[in-house]
Amino acid sequence: MATLNKKIGSGVLWNLASMFMSRGASTLFMLFLARLLTPEAFGLIAMVTVVFELSNTFVNSGLETALVRSKAVSRADLNTVFLSNLVLSGVVYIALFLAAPIVADFYEQTELAALIQVMGLVVFINASTVVQTAVLTRNMNFRAQMKANTLGVVASGVLAVAAAFAGWGVWSLVVQMLSSAFVSAIILWLTSSWRPRWQFSTESFTRLFRFGRNLLIERSLEVLFQNSYVMVIGRLFSTEITGLYFFARKVSNLIAQQLTGAVQRATFPALATLQDDNVALLHKYRQIMQLIMFIIAPIMGLLAGLAHPLINVLFGEKWLGAIPYLQVLCMIGMLYPIHALNISLLNVKGRSDLVLKVGLLKKSVNLTLLFLAIPYGVFGIVLSQLIGSVLALIPNTYFSARLVNYNLLTQLTDAIIPVMSALLAALLVGYLYSVSHLSAFWGLMCGSLLGGSVYILATFLFKAEGLKFFLNKFKEKFLMRRYI
Repeated sequence: MATLNKKIGSGVLWNLASMFMSRGASTLFMLFLARLLTPEAFGLIAMVTVVFELSNTFVNSGLETALVRSKAVSRADLNTVFLSNLVLSGVVYIALFLAAPIVADFYEQTELAALIQVMGLVVFINASTVVQTAVLTRNMNFRAQMKANTLGVVASGVLAVAAAFAGWGVWSLVVQMLSSAFVSAIILWLTSSWRPRWQFSTESFTRLFRFGRNLLIERSLEVLFQNSYVMVIGRLFSTEITGLYFFARKVSNLIAQQLTGAVQRATFPALATLQDDNVALLHKYRQIMQLIMFIIAPIMGLLAGLAHPLINVLFGEKWLGAIPYLQVLCMIGMLYPIHALNISLLNVKGRSDLVLKVGLLKKSVNLTLLFLAIPYGVFGIVLSQLIGSVLALIPNTYFSARLVNYNLLTQLTDAIIPVMSALLAALLVGYLYSVSHLSAFWGLMCGSLLGGSVYILATFLFKAEGLKFFLNKFKEKFLMRRYI
């Protein structure tokens, strides 16, 4: 168990380092681009995002996850997945190229056709890295992935900002997407020692796809569902409004989904080794839940409470219309780790069939809420997402309770102290900023300091497990240094 803890800890640290470096750079470049570009440019990119996310899902086909969770993989498995991805990427790109004018007509934006046909090249690049990423993940080599992600983000960010300064407009975002994927792919190939051979095994494909097919269907539906909000807003409202919503979602996702994803990528291969030990698996998932909620809840809470001064200082007044959307999306982001960790648990147990069933149920409810909310405008649509996220806790935790006895009540117990403490801090700093006469900059600085202090004090008084864990780790390090 100690060795497993060390592997998980090391993996989490490298993934967090990757996230902070790559996402930190990404945030910096997004700041520049948001100041140089208009909400309309982001709106156009939002309209085609669904096309590329769906394409990448088809190219992967759930095979990467199948490789990572397998107890053992052969060279035939790796070669088969690589060749399958290349073939699929070619088929997907042809479909993208032909469908581009149809998508442009749907949104009534003629420029979208060319954007899709050029951006579609990223499908080939991503297909070439699926096996390399799986191999590195199985070997717990997250350091190499950190280098690839960080260099990709930095290089693409520099190129995108240069293109924006040159007046390329929305095409600067296309430059960013293509160059990020290309640079990351080069680093991954240089780092990994695995090289493909011309080998295809029907047995390997059938075995891996048997697990991956459910994930393919679920992830495809998830992409369609997540982007259904952009599709509806883009079709019924202006490009500017679509850009404001997409921008708000992008900012909130930088924290919630990326941080949770970093932890998931690091812990999944290690936890897969415990898939037959329910007691140990439950213990580890509870520990991960407590830690990740302790970290994410205050960040999302303060992002909501200080949304006005933050956007004003970093992105400029033209983005202030995104504030109400961002605040609600931050509340959704606060709950995101609970949803993600439950799905991760089902995958660790090899129950991709349950992932699909739960996904279908959640999407049915949320799509119903989406269409009911359309008459109430974009803010009503965003509120429907929050309601759907709360309701989704029920099906998400149902099978976790059956498989390892991690029920909804226990999960809420693990999350309630960080969430309530974060909401208290957010409400306090938001109110104080609204009644104060501080500038946006000083409101952001003082609010962050005050909010962080309130959160730490509240979690200390209510004895949050996440805080206990970090305090114990600090004591261990401190005492170790004293006696060396």
